[in-house]
Amino acid sequence: MPNKSWRLTRYLFKEQLQYLGWSYLAIIVLATVFPFLMAVLNGTLSTFSWRAHLSGLGIGAIFGFFIFIVGLQNYDNFKLFIQNGISRRTYWLARVTNLLIMSAVGVLLAIINDFAISAPLLRLDVFGLLAHGPYEMYAKFFGDNVFLTVTIYMLFLWLLFITLGLLAMAISSIMVLFSKTVQRLIYIVVPVLAIFLLAFVASAVIRTQESAGTLALQRFVKWLLGYHQTLGLFNPFMPMMTMVVASLMLAMIAYGFNRKLKLKN
Repeated sequence: MPNKSWRLTRYLFKEQLQYLGWSYLAIIVLATVFPFLMAVLNGTLSTFSWRAHLSGLGIGAIFGFFIFIVGLQNYDNFKLFIQNGISRRTYWLARVTNLLIMSAVGVLLAIINDFAISAPLLRLDVFGLLAHGPYEMYAKFFGDNVFLTVTIYMLFLWLLFITLGLLAMAISSIMVLFSKTVQRLIYIVVPVLAIFLLAFVASAVIRTQESAGTLALQRFVKWLLGYHQTLGLFNPFMPMMTMVVASLMLAMIAYGFNRKLKLKN
């Protein structure tokens, strides 16, 4: 990697790491200290449980939201770096490299929270903890092999964070091309339409019940999620491959639209 791109990556990493620290601090205070103070003021301290509040912080989920929101913030940094002689390609490469590094940091934080804090507080082993989260479907794919299970879980999280970050980068690269008024309309209208579309699809599936189309959709979803009919288990490598392909496509979209970005007056 060129020195200029690496220096820019370090700058973005330090900036986002600082934002992440303040974000976690604010959330931890709101999720633990604030309820504790409210319990003291309301006289319900005897029913307050530090274990319940600390074990449910959801550090990994918080990081997923963080990396997505940060990925949407594109134009201000673009304007700053372009005005200081940084090319569009160098800026894009630095953002992607920083995303890879930040995602690894997110995985590390999630793993520490899951297995060093939540698991002991909830008195659960590795498989018991994973069975209570979004990785539940894949927790038993490797049997009782703890090392493989945790390793693939970490890789799964890393790819998930990268995909979320690249999705945000692709969206922001496209949205910046529109005026702020159009951006606001898109941010309002698109989610509403998506909700109605999902509701329509769900209603259609319920009405058609076991039709050929519904069965085909079910098989496709199971295939996408990695369902192994012979073993009766979900294979984590299938969604991981899907995330890799999706990430590559989103990265190309972000790069293509990033080349079209222009400074606004």
